[in-house]
Amino acid sequence: MTNKNIEELFKQALEGHELPYDASAWKGLTNKLDKNIPAQSPVKVWRWVLGSVVLISITSLLLWNNSKETSNTKKNEIGENTSQKGKPTKIEKSTNKQDVTIPKGEKQAVAITQENVFEIPTIDTDYNENENLHVDEIQKEEIVSTDERIDPVQKHENDVPVNSSIVYPTLSFNCIGDQKVLSNKNATDLVLVTPSNLQLIIPAKSETSVTIEEKGYYRIGKMSAEGIFNEHTNQLVNESPSLDFSVEDLNYLNGLPTLPINIKSNETTIAIYLNNKLVASNLKETEIYLFKKGANQVSISCSNEFNCKASITKTVNTVEDYNLLAVNAFDPFSNDTRKSTFMPFALTQRKTAFNLIIIDPSDGGIVFESSDASNAWDGYDKRNGKMAAANKAYIWKVNIANPEHKENIEYKGTIVRL
Repeated sequence: MTNKNIEELFKQALEGHELPYDASAWKGLTNKLDKNIPAQSPVKVWRWVLGSVVLISITSLLLWNNSKETSNTKKNEIGENTSQKGKPTKIEKSTNKQDVTIPKGEKQAVAITQENVFEIPTIDTDYNENENLHVDEIQKEEIVSTDERIDPVQKHENDVPVNSSIVYPTLSFNCIGDQKVLSNKNATDLVLVTPSNLQLIIPAKSETSVTIEEKGYYRIGKMSAEGIFNEHTNQLVNESPSLDFSVEDLNYLNGLPTLPINIKSNETTIAIYLNNKLVASNLKETEIYLFKKGANQVSISCSNEFNCKASITKTVNTVEDYNLLAVNAFDPFSNDTRKSTFMPFALTQRKTAFNLIIIDPSDGGIVFESSDASNAWDGYDKRNGKMAAANKAYIWKVNIANPEHKENIEYKGTIVRL
């Protein structure tokens, strides 16, 4: 006999059945309720309370175990039903609910007692491909097909653990031409990207020297496993100021060894160095003096509003030391006034105070002295008023009262009276 036949028998037996109303039964029940209930002692009351608590606890425990076993039984039935029919459980996930399609038999069976009727949901073990039971929400567990496999996470050589931290070098360069050493202390390579998107690899556990050659943003970071550049920080590189200068030939038009300089730059902060010593500043047309023979290093530097600097150095050679342009011989009896007296030529051109003395090397006596460029030595010895001995070399010395920057105070040489 099938479940449907039993259900029909119950329905036919109970259809139209009504219990007769008995008024005397209700009256008797009312009289019993109205009677006074005798007072009970406190001990008996506590016994009843304690017994009720124990009974409730045991009942709750049994119901919980029964519910757990029922849940496990249903799960096992679903699993067995799936494996028997070869139909994997299908789970469809959506934003607000989960849809599960499982086999379904009869929708429900009815259990009848004298006091009430319960609807008991059942799952038929017979699988029907044309009928599905829809469950709106499954919150706690998901049934995954045994055919599905989860691939393990692929690890790459340059992947950095989540908990590890990357120490990036500071991008301290600011201008074109800066040279910096970038230190990579990490176990993974870092990447420096130039403004033109050229990638410079900074190997792990190494130091790399970098020369900045273009303006724009330089970015540092690392490559992901997919080959995508992940930027950590960037630095703007500014253009260095333009600078150039030219020098003319050395001249002595003012009695000094003068080197004219013309500076080409849009900047106004300019410094001029001679042999690494500052001699002038903030001038685009100036003159410097070369007092020493040999190679002289002339350097010009400038800076812009970004504190970017430019510098150029050129070498200028001089063939002799500056010695006031003095000659080494004169003839007091020459008709050419330029050759008949002795006075260092530079003293006649320079506007500076000085003191000139002529010394007799034989006894160290002073044969001539002057502080006036127009009062030159004519060959006479002031000690006796006679002409000094001919073809003899005399020593001359000059002390400058106001020398130029980096100029010697004293000059000396020899002069032969022909």
